[in-house]
Amino acid sequence: MRVAIFTTFYEAHSGFSLIAVAETQLRMLIDNGYDPVVLVQENFKTTNEFWQPEILDIRKVLPHLQLTDRIHDEFEQRVAHIHAILRENLADVDVCITHGILALPFYKEHNVAMRRYAQERPDLLWLHWLHSAPEHSRSELYPWKCRSVCPPGYIVYPNESDKGPVLCTFGLEQIPHRVIACRAGHAQDPLLVWPYMDLTKKLVRRAGLLEGDVSVIYPVRMDRNKRVEAILYIMAGVAKAGYEPRLLIVDWQSQGAKYIKYKDELDELADDLGLAGKMNYSSRLDDRCSQGIPHQSVMELFDFTNAYFHPSGSETYSLVVHEAVMRGNVVYANGDFPPMRELYGDAVYYLPFGSRVHGRTYKPDEQTFWEERALGILADLKANKAIWGKTRAQKEWTPQALWKDFVPLLALKPAKGAEHDDMNAWKQEPDTTISPWPDWISSTTTLAPLSVSEVGE
Repeated sequence: MRVAIFTTFYEAHSGFSLIAVAETQLRMLIDNGYDPVVLVQENFKTTNEFWQPEILDIRKVLPHLQLTDRIHDEFEQRVAHIHAILRENLADVDVCITHGILALPFYKEHNVAMRRYAQERPDLLWLHWLHSAPEHSRSELYPWKCRSVCPPGYIVYPNESDKGPVLCTFGLEQIPHRVIACRAGHAQDPLLVWPYMDLTKKLVRRAGLLEGDVSVIYPVRMDRNKRVEAILYIMAGVAKAGYEPRLLIVDWQSQGAKYIKYKDELDELADDLGLAGKMNYSSRLDDRCSQGIPHQSVMELFDFTNAYFHPSGSETYSLVVHEAVMRGNVVYANGDFPPMRELYGDAVYYLPFGSRVHGRTYKPDEQTFWEERALGILADLKANKAIWGKTRAQKEWTPQALWKDFVPLLALKPAKGAEHDDMNAWKQEPDTTISPWPDWISSTTTLAPLSVSEVGE
């Protein structure tokens, strides 16, 4: 299946949300084995690394467009030109996605050309993404009315709430299935929003940190006093409560025999607790981390976690705790160390992880103790809307997560738009009996004239 995205872009500056949405859709298609086509203006320029011919089949074929509400003197000629471009460049395409073409008043020429080409290609599936509910066009004249009649294919809107106004705008009240709510068009990959290190992105993806309801990193040399077992028990409690745990141990300088033995024991414990694949070591995910990891990458990893546990029984103070607090994690420090309470006060939570000073000995039901604490930790995270909102967005609103909502659209059955007799929108010889002409349209133009009051519509 070949998919095209029909745009009027003249640059690929992702600060413009429409471009960001199209870029995300293109990435989703490429990541899932598709070879998409994207139509842009002939003057298209970009410094964006993604919008390059080595990655995308970019076709710079559409005429230069000025964003004006007026009708060009050579409107019909321009429509015919765009029509010919679509015929040539969509001939090998099965699905065409549009952005803004259907509703924005600047794209009347493209709207008409798209509808004419659709009549030639009843086999072509059209998916028109709208990003806000447009107003119904009050004009009955061509080409203004094109913006408010049934289009070929389907309208895709990001929510159900505005479906009613969209149906009304395009006269689709009797065929509501032609408007589909799908938020996949607004997916965001947090790893691409900011310039993270390549190592950070690799570790996040391989450790599945974006898939966790409770995602944790623990930067540590693998000494037994660091008490990783306590975190594993908490993660097991998270899983038993029906949530996804993810733990990435940043095991720097831990390649000695005693460290490897401890890691092997933790692997066995993770398997016993049902956490296989949910706990990882940075040294195993990337060879560059076998002896260490850049401090910047550790800081960046905290952006993809929501909780930090510091069960170490030997550290009365740790810089990592301070960093986790600054990076916006809900932090659980060792309450058995008075310096922790002195330093952080009520900015963090405290758990009785134990310490050498107190000589605490844990009972055989330590696993039950920590698994039960997981319920309170989940409650803490949910109570913090900033943290929990970020968690949900990272897990549920990414391109990887929303592909399941996007791909069914590609299998929809093509649908026709308005027929010739339903409206006076497609005729090649427009009625020229209406007068007077607006000042900016020459008397020799070939399109139906509009009254001055209708020009602003």
